[in-house]
Amino acid sequence: MSAGPGPLPVETLRFRPEDEELRGRIRTWMADHDPGPAPVDFGERLAALVRWQAQLDEAGFVGLSWPERYGGGGLDLRAEAVFSEELASSSMPELINRIGVYMCGPTIMDFGDEGQAERYLPKMLDATESWCQGFSEPEAGSDLAAIRTRGRVDGDRILVSGQKVWTSRAHIARRCACLVRTEPGSERHRGLSLVIVDMEDPGVNVVALPQMLGERHFNEVFLDDVEARVEDVIGGLGNGWKAAMQMLSYERGLFVLERQIRLRRALEDLVDALLAAGRAEEPEVRRQVGRIYADLELLKSQGYRTLAAQAAKALPPGSTSIDKLFLGQVEQRLFAAALELLGPDVALGMNHWTHDLLEGRSVSMYGGSTEIQLNIISRQLLGLGASR
Repeated sequence: MSAGPGPLPVETLRFRPEDEELRGRIRTWMADHDPGPAPVDFGERLAALVRWQAQLDEAGFVGLSWPERYGGGGLDLRAEAVFSEELASSSMPELINRIGVYMCGPTIMDFGDEGQAERYLPKMLDATESWCQGFSEPEAGSDLAAIRTRGRVDGDRILVSGQKVWTSRAHIARRCACLVRTEPGSERHRGLSLVIVDMEDPGVNVVALPQMLGERHFNEVFLDDVEARVEDVIGGLGNGWKAAMQMLSYERGLFVLERQIRLRRALEDLVDALLAAGRAEEPEVRRQVGRIYADLELLKSQGYRTLAAQAAKALPPGSTSIDKLFLGQVEQRLFAAALELLGPDVALGMNHWTHDLLEGRSVSMYGGSTEIQLNIISRQLLGLGASR
């Protein structure tokens, strides 16, 4: 049976005069507060990123759409989009606690209670407490409904045991929004809960996953009777699937908007290199550069539509899989084209082009693999494969 007519299309995101005034203030502030080159030492670099987010928060630019009572700006999602665009357009670092600010915080505001909001939200904004997201597992990478990590409810406590994998920034996180199975004998989407875990609990062991670039990003997280509180379950026991899906939808909006701007800067660098090499008039160069530019325009439009739908509370289930899928295609196409057009002298060396080519391969995996995104689009948006 095919799906019925979907919701009416949401108008794209449009900026008002007050949004442009905010843009000007952010741009002026950033011009006066450039943090400079990142330190080479990993520990020093992390400390510098925490200081950078604290500076941005002190200036009032982090959590612009959050309620003022939680330390936010009390504005709307357009203000967040303005900040994301300006940050990405500059040469300055992204938020070190972006998972907390863009994903965990909004999910707590949607599904959590006032006590959770008061305990956790303010410390997200200035990166006093960084967050990670504990979803994927060794046998449940993109199929989150198959997770096996258990949360044994014992009075007002939950004892969490299991393993998470591909957990971004777990090594620097103080808190983890962890999807666990709290109902014994439950299967698939039922019986799941989204539990806030203290990463400093002695039962938590974080192990780095080796990466060919030699950078630490992904981790395995082992949990052995980690003690959490029932009052720290986001949305209550048994409502984890709905809360987790909402959190994933937040992963796409502002991140895609930021990422496409950073990809535009990379395309501009590529064009400059081709101009310097005297190759800008070659038909194949113009064809590939033109296609990538058009793709980035489409990606921007899609990002604006997603943010507008989020702001209107009218985001169709599964629609952000389009954003994720298209972002991966554009990013990989861009850096593959760069290596092809710049030639073997660049392709055979280790430089920012080869680095980004290799790093871009992970886009097909993190946040849900390409195959999973295609399944979501076909089932939830197109109605294919639905039961009769």
